[in-house]
Amino acid sequence: MQYPNFFRVILTSFDELIQMRRNPDFRVKDLLAFVYVYPDCSYLENLPRSLTEERLREIISKAIGKSSLSSSLLYIQINRKTGNACILATGLGAVWSAQSFIMIDGKTFSRKTSLTCRVRIYPVSTSALQRTILDCSELAGKVLHNQLQGTNLILELSDKTKFDELITRGAIRISEQRCFHVEAHHASFLGNSNEIDENSWYETDMLQNPADIMPFVADPKHVIFDYEWNSQIWLQQFQRLAKEDIHSNSRYVQDRWGSSNDQIRHKLRVTVMLNTLGVVRKQSYRVNGQEVRLNIDNSMKTIVYDHRSKLGQCGKLPITKTPYRSTRVDVVNNDCLLIYEQLVSNGCNPLLLNMANAYTPGGGYRKGDGAQEENLFRRSDYFRSLDVPLDQLLPRVSQRFHCSSSGQLNSLADSTKMYPMSEFGAIYTSGLTVFRQPETTGYAFMNKPLTSVCSLAMAAYRDPNLEGDHLSAKYAAATRKKIENIFAIAYHNKHDSLVLSALGCGAFRNPPYHIARLFVSVIDQYAGFFKTIVFAILDDHNTGNHLNPDGNYQPFKDILDAMVAIPLAPMNITNTMFGPYRLMSNDLSVSDVCIFDKTPCKYGGKCSNAHNKKHAQEYSHPPLCPHAAINKKCEFMKDPVHLSSFVHLSQCQYGGKCRAIDDEEHSRQYEHPSYCPNGGDCSNMKDEHLKQYRHLPLCPQGQNCLKYQKHAMPHCKEFRHCALECPHGNHCANVHDKNHQETFKHPFPTPCLMTPFHCD
Repeated sequence: MQYPNFFRVILTSFDELIQMRRNPDFRVKDLLAFVYVYPDCSYLENLPRSLTEERLREIISKAIGKSSLSSSLLYIQINRKTGNACILATGLGAVWSAQSFIMIDGKTFSRKTSLTCRVRIYPVSTSALQRTILDCSELAGKVLHNQLQGTNLILELSDKTKFDELITRGAIRISEQRCFHVEAHHASFLGNSNEIDENSWYETDMLQNPADIMPFVADPKHVIFDYEWNSQIWLQQFQRLAKEDIHSNSRYVQDRWGSSNDQIRHKLRVTVMLNTLGVVRKQSYRVNGQEVRLNIDNSMKTIVYDHRSKLGQCGKLPITKTPYRSTRVDVVNNDCLLIYEQLVSNGCNPLLLNMANAYTPGGGYRKGDGAQEENLFRRSDYFRSLDVPLDQLLPRVSQRFHCSSSGQLNSLADSTKMYPMSEFGAIYTSGLTVFRQPETTGYAFMNKPLTSVCSLAMAAYRDPNLEGDHLSAKYAAATRKKIENIFAIAYHNKHDSLVLSALGCGAFRNPPYHIARLFVSVIDQYAGFFKTIVFAILDDHNTGNHLNPDGNYQPFKDILDAMVAIPLAPMNITNTMFGPYRLMSNDLSVSDVCIFDKTPCKYGGKCSNAHNKKHAQEYSHPPLCPHAAINKKCEFMKDPVHLSSFVHLSQCQYGGKCRAIDDEEHSRQYEHPSYCPNGGDCSNMKDEHLKQYRHLPLCPQGQNCLKYQKHAMPHCKEFRHCALECPHGNHCANVHDKNHQETFKHPFPTPCLMTPFHCD
């Protein structure tokens, strides 16, 4: 029924008729209604999409020789979906009943007393099936016109009773093996489409509405949700604005807030989102005339990680070998979802970074903003996960959980409290369905939707304090913690690859070179924990300012592209990091894996107060540099980002001779040399050598040790057997004592036991 708000009432009492004429207004629940007494009811079909009810009233009034008639005499309602109009004429307007047609923009439109009965039968793939349907007994003599459009057979029926019967039934069977779907067909069989185009939307209703999806969400039956999508028409509208921007000679005018073109651009993106909402609700769309079913994942899961969340409990290090021998990093100038799809086709299980807004789900997607998060929302059912107020539109919503302090997933008691996100928190979503291509295609539908997509919403800092072209120390330390959490959550959820981007380097104005360096430090920490990491970066209207004059893609490419991170040998060194695990002692005990435990110290690895008990209780500090901890030297000592990201201990002045070398507190503050490579075979007792290397303990029996003389390997590997330096040096009085000579070394040649006259 195209006009469900129209009712025909037949009165049997003349008094009731008089009463209705005197008081034509009444209310049904909360709706106001009006009674037209003995009106003429007629229809116009296949009207221009741009035609408004007010203009049609003026055209009809002029055609019957009247001035503009009021709605009480000439009521008009246009159904935008079907392109038809219903006209009620009474009083002076009743003259309209004598008209047989009307001219609109040079075209003739016939006045009809009933609507054409058209049905769509599908899927009809061949002309042979078309003939079979037309010849079936149920439709015999009842088809006025027919046309096969793609896999849709459009029939105009002469029998309204049969039309109503077919629509109610929703199916027609022509044989035991053949049964087809039947629906009312709203577009004309002559080719009038039901697409969103200039006449139906872009140059009419769209311009009259604000750039906001919410007024339409409040009216779920609005025709915009039922229009078919034409990506080329949308792209033409979008590119027309870009051409106008170029002619204006302003490089960045295209997204300048408040400009007329900017407002239209936002409305165009809102249109995409409205169509996306309609597609998700219908769970289908059409590509080249073929219907594509959208199998929405009913088990979509949303997990909120906040400052209370833990990814792992303290205990023994769960792994001592990384899952992969290396981690490959690539930087590409491409769309993040296309890269995600490529990784999936290569057998990977990637996680996509959503550079999110911390306060608003989807950022400005409701109003047509153009950043990455908004783009993801327009191309998928991501809104089902994050935008709780839109749950009312959907029969099925996402399951939502909170990761607790014990690492358990508990059902989220109040989904409305997902936002604002915690400073270092994130929201993980699994089970997303992506079905649109990039904006450069006009948001064309995909031939096959991409299912089971996983994404992590993490917010960068907006307008952080800067020191030149770098983040201030406070924001650098905090941003690195955010990046660490991205990697930790990805590994915790068993992903083997990441699709990342220039976090915060667009509208949030973070410096790309510094952000890229922070990513390097975290990738080094997680070397071997992921197979591949791809940075998908597209430069947009937010690039080209003083922070990113070369865009965001080039800085990341210069620093990260083709990087191969090799995991270092397994460590058992206190205060080093192995992926998400922080070693607390040399016996491979690790601390809790927390989203947040303490505020990151702004001085990072350069903090001189890290061993102050009060300071350490309030702030967290980076781990030891793994290169320095294992190799006793670091090749990145000139990199300020690396120096801030890792602790590099001062060298102990006593070196290998330090008496406090085994003291845990002392070892936290000072670095000591590695063990001598000669192990138990080392016999060098020179002071310089003893400082240069740490050594195994000396055997109390020295070279007189029987086990040493018998080459007992377990003992010889645990102790050195050296001749000790005589404590008396040049003044030794025991030079003729044979045992003393064998036990100690002297700074002079061994004296002869004979006198000069008796020595041969």
